Amino acid sequence: MLTKDFYNIIDKELEQIIVENKNDEFIKKYHKSVDNQKSYALLIWFLQFYRKANGYFNSITDGNNDKSCDIVFERQNNKGEKIFYIVQSKWNNAANAEKETSRDEILKALIEFNTILRSEKLNVNEKLTERLKELDVHLKANGEVKFIFLSLANYKGGADDDVKAFIKSHPKTQFEVVDIERLKSDYIDRNYKDISPINPLEKQENAETSPISLLIERLNKNGGNIIKIEKPFDAYIFLLRPKMIHELFEKFNFGLFFKNVRNPLLESQFNEQIEKTAIDNPAFFWYYNNGITGITRFMPDEIRNEAVSIPLTGLQIINGAQTVYAIYRAYENASEVKRLELDTQMLVSLRLFQSGGTDFDLNVTRFTNSQNPVTDRDFHANDEVQIRLQEESFNTKVWYEKRRDEFRVLPGEVEVVSNEIFAMQYLAYQLQDPLSVYKNNSRNNINFISIKENERGLYEKIFNEKTIFVDMLCAHYVYKMALQAKIELAYGYFYLGLIKLVLTKYFILKHKDQKNIDKINVNIKLIDLWDKKDTNLIFKTFHFIAHLFDQEKMEYKNQNHISGAITDLRDLEIVFSILKKKIESSNIPIEQIESIQL
Repeated sequence: MLTKDFYNIIDKELEQIIVENKNDEFIKKYHKSVDNQKSYALLIWFLQFYRKANGYFNSITDGNNDKSCDIVFERQNNKGEKIFYIVQSKWNNAANAEKETSRDEILKALIEFNTILRSEKLNVNEKLTERLKELDVHLKANGEVKFIFLSLANYKGGADDDVKAFIKSHPKTQFEVVDIERLKSDYIDRNYKDISPINPLEKQENAETSPISLLIERLNKNGGNIIKIEKPFDAYIFLLRPKMIHELFEKFNFGLFFKNVRNPLLESQFNEQIEKTAIDNPAFFWYYNNGITGITRFMPDEIRNEAVSIPLTGLQIINGAQTVYAIYRAYENASEVKRLELDTQMLVSLRLFQSGGTDFDLNVTRFTNSQNPVTDRDFHANDEVQIRLQEESFNTKVWYEKRRDEFRVLPGEVEVVSNEIFAMQYLAYQLQDPLSVYKNNSRNNINFISIKENERGLYEKIFNEKTIFVDMLCAHYVYKMALQAKIELAYGYFYLGLIKLVLTKYFILKHKDQKNIDKINVNIKLIDLWDKKDTNLIFKTFHFIAHLFDQEKMEYKNQNHISGAITDLRDLEIVFSILKKKIESSNIPIEQIESIQL
């Protein structure tokens, strides 16, 4: 989804908010221009999207002389502690939405936030004055504050050093920029993946490192109901009540599942069935459900028979995300009487392992999910490089699928391509290693196997800090053009491995009289040709390569006395290598390519 396309989506939603609130006093009194109305509507949209609440009118302090402090409100975290949020919004029209938020804009906001924290007298509207008085009381009570700069433009970190200095000078203060790219990513998560994005209006605790007091259930007075495994790593089986699971999810939200190969769906028939069992038959739940599996960094060396609370450091649910989320929902929506019934009758098994390092943790995740159709790529879905590539893809019309079936619905004109497909195309085109593509198959796919697990593994070769989505997208488009050019698929990936060499030389020779010829980006040129549906050059180049490949195969067959078609991969690898060296060491006949008749 291009940024401009997302802007159009959000712009329509802002227009709808204005229509729905046409009688609002701020719109009638202060915001008579369309631009000002949309700026005001953006605040409402922001609160509705992240808070899922309509009680925003008392929070918005917009008006004359408001020093741009658009929203001031307080919320309680899961510990019952009050946190004040102050949000300053920067609405932009469509022409400016794709521009970068300047450092000066952030500095201006920081200066105004600094003035607020110092409780200096401001000439602001009456509503904001009252809210700032409440904030002053909160600050004097050593309360926590979070400032948010909301921008319908792109922020690339130009003022990060200034932000760090601001936070350092104000303890118990947070600052976050929520720009249009963040809004787009969160919008995609909620509307197209059915998962809840990280909420900037909630304090997020790191489930992997935070201390936890785990309440376990003892069913008899003499303790018991615990199984302990000591070698090679400490492990326990506990019984939990729904209240404990509800508390864990409420504290950490979807951060509980960062190392899980799947996120729970917000809505699914499977979740509904788990919820139904919990509500209708809580006493039967333990019998019907396999329970959950978790990994923790540290747990006690010993647990007393009398202990009902176990201190842990960090927790990740690596199997049973759907169970946790369904129990949370059932408990969240239950009445007090029903909650008491659930906590009296319902039990859930927890298998808890102490972390044994990255490799051990990954294997535990792999094998505890082995009863479900989980592939090697699923275990890398939360890798930093996979997350980055997907985020980069959201600026295009081709979305990168890092986890199977993660997109439930799609906006118009968006194509979803799995990282499995991208990996093969990238390996052949950008890395010019088509042989590895042909060696892979459904039973022996090493693209998502680490070299740490198998010396033939290609994961680190394909996915690293140099891997960028634009290069993958180019490989994908070139492959699609090969299909349209009706290239013989038996050799398609070999052709893919050669076309970048040919086209790079072609563009350099074609534009040799231009300055900065060394800066020609072949990938960008090819993507541009695809977008313009101008594919003749690529079609001609493919046919040119096919002709060269056929010539080289014939010569190789004659030299090695081979009759019939070459099908052995080793022979094809030799032919490919010979042809590649010839292309690298010679000029490309531009006129010959351009004269090919399609």
